[in-house]
Amino acid sequence: MATNNADLPHNLMAFVNDPVSEQIIMNVVKEMNLAYAEAKQGKIADIVEFMKTSRTPKVLIADISDSELPLGDINKIKEFSAPNINIIVIGTRNDVGLFRDLMNMGVSDYIVKPLNNVILRKTLEDALNNKKTIVEKSGKLINVISSVGGAGATTVAANIAWLLANVHFKRTLLMDMDFLFGTANLLLDLKAENAYLDIIESPDKIDDYFVETILKKSSNRLYYLGGLCDLVRGIVVDLEAFEALMNLIKKQFNYVIVDSQREVTSVTRVGMNKSEIFIIMVEMSLASAQNTARILEFFNADQAGKKIIIVANKVGMSSNGALSREAFEKVIGRKINYSIPFDEVSALASANIGQPLAASGGSIVEVLEDITNDIMGKNESLAIENAINEKEGLSMDVIKDKVLDFISKIK
Repeated sequence: MATNNADLPHNLMAFVNDPVSEQIIMNVVKEMNLAYAEAKQGKIADIVEFMKTSRTPKVLIADISDSELPLGDINKIKEFSAPNINIIVIGTRNDVGLFRDLMNMGVSDYIVKPLNNVILRKTLEDALNNKKTIVEKSGKLINVISSVGGAGATTVAANIAWLLANVHFKRTLLMDMDFLFGTANLLLDLKAENAYLDIIESPDKIDDYFVETILKKSSNRLYYLGGLCDLVRGIVVDLEAFEALMNLIKKQFNYVIVDSQREVTSVTRVGMNKSEIFIIMVEMSLASAQNTARILEFFNADQAGKKIIIVANKVGMSSNGALSREAFEKVIGRKINYSIPFDEVSALASANIGQPLAASGGSIVEVLEDITNDIMGKNESLAIENAINEKEGLSMDVIKDKVLDFISKIK
């Protein structure tokens, strides 16, 4: 799939609150002969709206001159940005404390107005070349795996990806790791792109532009990556190429949802090692319980410390030999986190029209939304926010320290 200019992100997007700053920025853009660059007058709300509906620019200039809560506003912008964004903040406060706080949040630089052509140009050059990147910025990789065939890993992976992109405005990639019989693309009404297979067999092809050309776009913020190899020839994955690809896409996307395989191979292990969260899809059967226990034992040894979410699918479906929830949890040695009710009609209808269940509403979607919020850490975020708000008599410095500590822990 060729990438047209409309799909490319801005090299620079600037929102300022005065015409003088706008003109200086555009003068520097012309001096640098920088393509795909734009400056306009706007406030924080305009930046957030732009980030929700557009590709994340390589460099964003945000003016906080009128902001009452600059740290909160910058964090709000980062919520809707890809991980690899470079943010340059400009404002009127010549405050060392504010500068330090912004830098701790991962901002590339803070410039006090009025803007200076020389300083602005140097700051832009550094940001475009990532010379001032303080921390390695990376999105979250979520690995979804079924304990038995048909447990719903593909369905849940596709729906979570859809919710992240279309409800929460996160730049999201759905990645299919089944090179033989992958079907994740069908749930998004997309064609599998076999150029993907070329890239993971050739380490010399891994770069930003080549990866952009093989992504299939489902919606403004949702992309798909997958391919089906020839069943006779098969595929020989270059592990160096595959690992480089995984590193690259984690920098380009807020969330990478991997529809994985049960087989533990050198390829799937690379994906596992890059994952922050595992979702294990289970059915209420003895076979599923046995496999889940083994998968958990493996994760405990090979992926210790990572978050694991157990999701029971098709709950309520009549089946001979089905286990009770209590019996299932006793076998696996831990609780099931979420239960998706059985609704075969909705699932089949969704698959046939190439539309995720999440787009239709209903009880299943409520569970999927709960899982998505868990992945995003929204429950923890709300708990911390409420705890701070409920504390009476805290000094502003203490509250500020708590907020900054929380901000530093989220991406």
